[in-house]
Amino acid sequence: MKKISIRVTTLGGFGIECDGKSLTLGRNKGSKYIQLITRICVAGEEGVLKEDLQEDIYSDDLGVKSNLNNSLNNLVYQFKKVAEKAGIPGGKLIAISDGRYVIDQDVDISSDIIEFEQFFREARKQKSDKKKTELMKQAFDLYKGAFLPELDDLYWISRRAEEYRTMYDECVDYLTAQYKENEEYSEMAYVYHTAADIDKDCEWQVGEIEAYMFLKDYKKAYALYEEMVRYYAEELGVSPTENMQRCYQNLQDSAFSDLGISDQDDYMDHPIGGELVEEEDNKPYECLFPEMSASYHILSRNMERHGLTVFLLLLTIADYEGKEIRQEEKAERRMESLKVAINETLRHGDAFCRYSRTQYLVLLTGTGVEECMLVHRRLQDRLKELAGPRASLNYRIISYKDIADER
Repeated sequence: MKKISIRVTTLGGFGIECDGKSLTLGRNKGSKYIQLITRICVAGEEGVLKEDLQEDIYSDDLGVKSNLNNSLNNLVYQFKKVAEKAGIPGGKLIAISDGRYVIDQDVDISSDIIEFEQFFREARKQKSDKKKTELMKQAFDLYKGAFLPELDDLYWISRRAEEYRTMYDECVDYLTAQYKENEEYSEMAYVYHTAADIDKDCEWQVGEIEAYMFLKDYKKAYALYEEMVRYYAEELGVSPTENMQRCYQNLQDSAFSDLGISDQDDYMDHPIGGELVEEEDNKPYECLFPEMSASYHILSRNMERHGLTVFLLLLTIADYEGKEIRQEEKAERRMESLKVAINETLRHGDAFCRYSRTQYLVLLTGTGVEECMLVHRRLQDRLKELAGPRASLNYRIISYKDIADER
């Protein structure tokens, strides 16, 4: 008799297939059914004791604590009916053997989490770097996200999710170290990129940027850095971390070196625009905050030698009463209009960067306070033309120390 083929996936979300066809395990008690089949799958061939199964599935369900035995029996019975209705012949999936709940012997079952663990633990036993790398890569490829994220509020699931995530982090660390040592930088970038797609908050992008630096693909490295900084600012509301700032400095140093610039005093004569960032003629230079910081320090030192000044202008969009715009979509539209105004108003030698969700920072060279006020008036006039007469623009002339204190 041909065995029923079942595939259960749990990493990044639950899924179940029978003979290659995707199934749905009911709606009302879906979470309990998912826990039941997953918990037995995780137990492997030796199965799971009834008491342990009850404790895990009903640990957060105080309403059934007094009668766990009947609750579990009823769940298994209902699960069989749901499984059959979903498309599993005879609902055969769970059996009891020697007092333990196991997968039915007529079922050929596979699971991503079992395979993930097997590859990972086997990799750890290897003495050969090549074989260990192969197994770690197989485990890495299976991990598509957290273990049963739809049920991560349950203790037994969150505990295992943390264990599996620790294993995955070890896979990432080992693989990227090996690829870096062997100068396989494209593979290194792929691992970091894949990991960052799963968890953007872990700064895997820093490693990906480093890989692009080794590949001398600075355009991609700068683009990714800008995307990372914007995500942290807009989604998380935080400034670049020390690790991210070090990453940027390393990126700058590497790019300077490859451009043949030995002293950053030469920076403004060899901007990291060049072939790396396309600029339109006669428009100000748009950059990231760390790059603005470097430009300010270099320009300040050079300008002082010639008795000239450098000003930082902090521009803040506001409503017609001069108050902060809180509505996200409106603020973003207004910021886009301000960006157009800046590009049309500032000179080619000036620079600007986005500072926050409602602010741009402008670097003006060779001007005075009166000129700064004039620049603000021109920008506000143009902003009103672009965004409407109720658009308002606040400004403040600040020092670099002001920025450092705020950040």
